[in-house]
Amino acid sequence: MKKCALSVAVALGLTGNVVVAQDNSDNSASSTAPQIEEVSVIGRYVPDEKRNTSALSSVLSAEEFSRSGDSNIAEGLKRVAGLSLVGGKFIYVRGLGERYSSALLNGSTLPSPEPMNRVVPLDLFPSAVMDSVVVQKTYSAEYPSEFGGGVLQMRTKRSTDEFFFNINSSLGVNEETTFRTGNTSSGGDRDWLGYDDGAREMPAELEDAIAGNTRLKRRSAFLDNGGYTQEELQTIGRSLPNNYALDEKSLPPDASVGASLGNFHDVGGVRINYLGALDYKNSWDHDEIERNLYASGSGDNLTPINEFEYIGTDNNIDISGIASTGIEFSPQHNVRATGILLRKTTDRNASEIGFFGADTQDVDITRLEYIEREMLSGQLEGDHYFPEASELTLNWRYNRSTATRDTPDTREYRYDLRSNGEYRFSTRADANVRRFSELDDDNTDYGFSASMVLAGPAYSDLTLLAGYNHQDNTRDYGIRRFTFAEQGNVVDGDFLFRPLEQILAPENIRPDGFELRETTRPTDAYAASREVDAWYAQAELNFADRLQLLAGVRREEYFQQVSTFDLFRPDTSVEARLQSEDYLPGITATLINGNHQFRLGYSQTTSRPDFRELSPANFTNPVTGREEVGNPDLQVTYIDNIDLRWEWYLDAVDSVSIGLFYKEFERPIESVIRPGANTVKSFINANSAENRGVEVEARKQLGFLGERWSNFYVSGNASFIDSEVSIGEEGGNILTNTSRPLQGQSDWLFNGQIGYDDYDGLTATLLYHYFGERIDEVGILGAPDLIEEGNGRLDLVLIKEFSSSWKVNLKASNLLDERREITQGGLVTTGYHDGRSASVKVEYQW
Repeated sequence: MKKCALSVAVALGLTGNVVVAQDNSDNSASSTAPQIEEVSVIGRYVPDEKRNTSALSSVLSAEEFSRSGDSNIAEGLKRVAGLSLVGGKFIYVRGLGERYSSALLNGSTLPSPEPMNRVVPLDLFPSAVMDSVVVQKTYSAEYPSEFGGGVLQMRTKRSTDEFFFNINSSLGVNEETTFRTGNTSSGGDRDWLGYDDGAREMPAELEDAIAGNTRLKRRSAFLDNGGYTQEELQTIGRSLPNNYALDEKSLPPDASVGASLGNFHDVGGVRINYLGALDYKNSWDHDEIERNLYASGSGDNLTPINEFEYIGTDNNIDISGIASTGIEFSPQHNVRATGILLRKTTDRNASEIGFFGADTQDVDITRLEYIEREMLSGQLEGDHYFPEASELTLNWRYNRSTATRDTPDTREYRYDLRSNGEYRFSTRADANVRRFSELDDDNTDYGFSASMVLAGPAYSDLTLLAGYNHQDNTRDYGIRRFTFAEQGNVVDGDFLFRPLEQILAPENIRPDGFELRETTRPTDAYAASREVDAWYAQAELNFADRLQLLAGVRREEYFQQVSTFDLFRPDTSVEARLQSEDYLPGITATLINGNHQFRLGYSQTTSRPDFRELSPANFTNPVTGREEVGNPDLQVTYIDNIDLRWEWYLDAVDSVSIGLFYKEFERPIESVIRPGANTVKSFINANSAENRGVEVEARKQLGFLGERWSNFYVSGNASFIDSEVSIGEEGGNILTNTSRPLQGQSDWLFNGQIGYDDYDGLTATLLYHYFGERIDEVGILGAPDLIEEGNGRLDLVLIKEFSSSWKVNLKASNLLDERREITQGGLVTTGYHDGRSASVKVEYQW
């Protein structure tokens, strides 16, 4: 509050002299009243949060998301120095993988709908519900210790103290997708909402048959081991919808609509304010991707193993909603409640044509997949300020959130090319599959903190902070797999050359035709939990806003367990546990000399294994399809972090900064390949790793070039990163390189902007983003690493306000449309174009 009052006073002072005019009609009054002719204010004006914070951080506001036209948090964060976007949903901070960063929503930890990761995918968070995102790169004790690269503090829009109503709508096109022919399949009447209406649900006959974790199998004529008769299996098999066909249609433009409303009311001396927002987006992606896989041949040559062309269409439905209400009992005491719903549904229909492995003939693999991801969060928090008690501030919060991933009735099947030039349905055991999978991840997070300001040594201000945080996370995941097995009496003639809907027609599901069998694997289900209790204390010394010292320590008690089990033999579960107690320090010093700031920070943080990385059971990754096995001997990774940054604030908007960072890892967790015929992926604690780099940021108005340039500005940032991890030879590792850069780390990153703002409501921004090459996948058995080649993206955003109510936003994206490539030894393993796109958004505010 002191800083806020100072900022207001300084802002007034910066406008020049403040003269108080007086009414001279009453001469006697004017002669006796004190005359105030001038007010002089001396102080340091802090124009933005980035400059004011004691830690090293970057801030993206709602205005910046709007200016760049980024629809979700992941797209926007890639423009921050040192951050890169991998896989369209995970942010790598300073080249470190998603495991090395934490994401908080209004200060609370989050569950994840990803089956293999605890890390929440950031494409799930639309920028429309965000007020700002803070990226803090130096550790401080009030944040979770899993902080190798940084912490992302996502802050949602909150209740308001003024009335507003906003409605917007947009249309978008992409040259690779819109009005082109794409793949679709039959679904439900509510697919446009991103909710399956039951069309893909497991039929009641099958659901009843497998209830109570019962395996679907044929009853033995000799053993009393349960199961079903051939007639019962026929009825169950026929209950599954016979919908396998890929259809084609001309794909429509992308469309979105959103609305938000806020207001306040004063009731009996209490102010009640509220805000609500709802956004809907329906978008399409059509991809034609070259996919190849190579292995080491003679000499340095690579031999092709797989060569495929992937043709797929994704229909994405995004729905987000937020409701927030606050009660202000006084300027010092308030309570807020926030509810958030985030949904992202993908209807994917794809085929792959080519050859793989030892097969000499081409194959055609079709996949129909419907993925519903949802996050629901409810938060209650309060702030209480007692100025008379050494500015005592009490903050508390309670958050309950749930993430789910539901993938009903995924269908995948294969046809083989025969000598007659036609494709024939394969009767291999794995040539047709129907999968039903569900994930539920529940997270409870609550905590409180107290701070107060005291007189420190040498006329300094001493701010003391202490707090407690508790997190309880539970996760359940399971897959049920089924296949139609051919019984030997339907292979004659041209029967298997027909479409699959004719082959698996109900009349052909019979004891002497096709029979439904369950192929669920013993490791297709797991249950996991973790519990974290954390206490922290922190002190900040401020010497007349010239020198700031921030030091704190966090104590965490951590317990994690995962149980991988056979649904049909739960007594044979494989258990893995991890327990630790850590004291983690963080120290940052900031020296302020006029418009220059120098920051130096040191901290120790951790990185802990994900749930399945600990389990010694073999399992199939449902996202990649690769066989993996965890390692129960994994230990916690400890990271020493050192940061140094110089910041020069030329004026209220122009600035330059240069930062250096160095990180040293003790026992970093890395993925490896175990020797054997199936090259199973696993995880180990590597010997060591280092990560170092330089970050440069600058922003400058161009008015110094002349009056016509006064509305233009340029800004940009560049990061140069170098890392090395030493894997060692543990576990008979067969990686080609046991010393290499960190996987997913680009050698350099660049973001540039040229912007224009005028007083007539026109804003124009030209944005360029580039990431350098990075390892996509480590090479094995002498084959080189797979390298994702560097790629640049150029966007143009125009925003025009026609009045106080109407605004139009035009965006042209990916204007250069550089080909995205992953190479191995100079050969392309993956190649495709994203396509240029354009959109127009109209917004009305009342």
